[in-house]
Amino acid sequence: MMLLLSAVVAALPLTFNPPTDTTHVFHLGEVMVFDRQKTFKDNQVNADFMKSSDIQRVSEALNWVPGLIVQETGGRSEAGFMLRGISSADVPIYIDGVPMTAPYDGTVDLYRLPAGMLSRIDVSKSASSLLLGGNTLGPSVNLVTRQPQKPFEMHFDINTLWHSNLNLGGRWGHWFGQVDVSYANIANFRLPHSYPTDSPYLDGHKRLNSRSRDFDISAKVGYSPNATDEYVIGYTHVNAKKHVPPYLGNNGRAQFRIYPEWKKDEIYFHSTTKLAPALTLKSRLWYDTFDNTLDSYDDFTYSTQKGKQGWTSIYSDYALGANANLVWATSDRNDLKVGANYKYDVHRSHNVGEPVAHISEGIYSFAVEDEARLSPQLSATASVGWFARQGYKIEEYNAKRGLAEMPNSHDGNVNALAAIDYHPSALHHFRFTVSRSSLFARMKDRYSYKLGKAIPNPNLGTEKSVNIDAAYEGHWQNLRWHAGAFYNFINDIIQEVTGVDDSDPKIYQLQNRGKAQYRGFELGAGYDISWLTANANYSFIDQKNMDNHDLKFLYSPRNKFTAFLELRPVWQLRLQGRFQAQSKAYSSSDGSTSTGGFATIDASIARKLWKTDIKVGVLNLADKIYEYSEGYPMRGRTWYASVSFDL
Repeated sequence: MMLLLSAVVAALPLTFNPPTDTTHVFHLGEVMVFDRQKTFKDNQVNADFMKSSDIQRVSEALNWVPGLIVQETGGRSEAGFMLRGISSADVPIYIDGVPMTAPYDGTVDLYRLPAGMLSRIDVSKSASSLLLGGNTLGPSVNLVTRQPQKPFEMHFDINTLWHSNLNLGGRWGHWFGQVDVSYANIANFRLPHSYPTDSPYLDGHKRLNSRSRDFDISAKVGYSPNATDEYVIGYTHVNAKKHVPPYLGNNGRAQFRIYPEWKKDEIYFHSTTKLAPALTLKSRLWYDTFDNTLDSYDDFTYSTQKGKQGWTSIYSDYALGANANLVWATSDRNDLKVGANYKYDVHRSHNVGEPVAHISEGIYSFAVEDEARLSPQLSATASVGWFARQGYKIEEYNAKRGLAEMPNSHDGNVNALAAIDYHPSALHHFRFTVSRSSLFARMKDRYSYKLGKAIPNPNLGTEKSVNIDAAYEGHWQNLRWHAGAFYNFINDIIQEVTGVDDSDPKIYQLQNRGKAQYRGFELGAGYDISWLTANANYSFIDQKNMDNHDLKFLYSPRNKFTAFLELRPVWQLRLQGRFQAQSKAYSSSDGSTSTGGFATIDASIARKLWKTDIKVGVLNLADKIYEYSEGYPMRGRTWYASVSFDL
């Protein structure tokens, strides 16, 4: 079949131009430890790769970052990740430097975020800039959007899986505008043919209640009065309805849930102003809302809410934030930066028929950073900052005593970072980083019953981490390679601990369980010539709780391997294969449940006709059974076709 398609597509006339990335980086949205040094390529996913690989969602793109393991959380039907053993709930996600994570639990469903609006994804694996002001154990992820350069730019793509993207932008004199729209309407997917079909929650191999619908829009308008100053106001809207497929495993019970509303709105302002020849002010202001409704039903008919499983939970959260950085070029070789950050988070929640409970707190920071360019080959940066959290109002509803106010709390820590960046020649790049980070326990971590699955822990403390990271990349002619090693020492680590309730061994509590160490390495290489592009990456991590060696770390496989191959043999055809594999991962802290290791292969064939790209592809070519979360199998072999147009 693939050979027949090759012949048909190849017979079409065209003038061939190699595919190029037509997007442009929104530079005000970038945040880096070294502003004037190159970023390591393995820490980025660019728009060119996302288009070429038919990547539609941010979670799919992140899966190609070495050391990062994407997770599909079955019980909430959302995508997160583990980055060098650290959960995405503990890694701040930014869009153009503005926090995107929800105030209550620090998460964001990465499958809801379209990749089509991005120019690039930057991943700081070990230490992110203290000027961001984030609440993190070190890493961060920044989604950088587009900024047009031509008077008119357009991209449109659609595929038979009902994903579509439209990007429109233009620059006119001192002004520019950009609008990105994405729509997806995903039907119930099919499981692999070898998966047992005896469950009442399946229709043959069709995974019932797995459908979703998404509509997203991102827009910005910018003004650049001169070569040094720029002012941008933007808006992001993410709107979804998603269904949660029932649990199919043997270690729990099925739940029947639908999110009729999952919505985020964010408005932001970015600016950079040169106050004097050596003095620049950079600022960000934002307002973010998150509205979330979850319907839980009694049974698989999804028609009644009368029993213990029947209820409707409503969240209505918002966050206000401001960030300002003053950059002083003390000399041609040195930049001194002073930054302040404040974020006010409000969580409002209730079940239908109950009063609204409020939780609010503020997180603020002050940081100083100095970047010194000691020579053309050697740079060093050092920063230190005070990070603090202040609880304002804590309310809890209980059916017996009603709405009650709980004692609030506060905490503060000193964080620091030091890094050296060295280029002995144009062929080699080294970086060594040491940092101290702290992560305040989230609102949800301290106060939530997790829908009856957990016991709250209001006294949950702050995690503290010391991270050491060494990275290297090099290239010679068409060959490139990279290597990295890391060691993270975490004190007062927060972990899920089961067996805390004699009535139900599956109920857990989040606790500070002493000390832990994460250590590992990443290796990769790539080769690129006119008719071939090949990349391969391997990641390894070893995690150990120093106080209880039997306690397992969740959803974090020790091994991950990815490979990418694109052949351009004749007639300007592009034949592409994508391989991903990971080893076993635990789903419970006592090791009683786990997901097996797996490998998947995706493939496609494409050809460009003038400004139109036509492609046919397949996901999970071998139709393998695999799970990210125990009891929630993923889709089987899926064929698709796509077309895209650039102007």
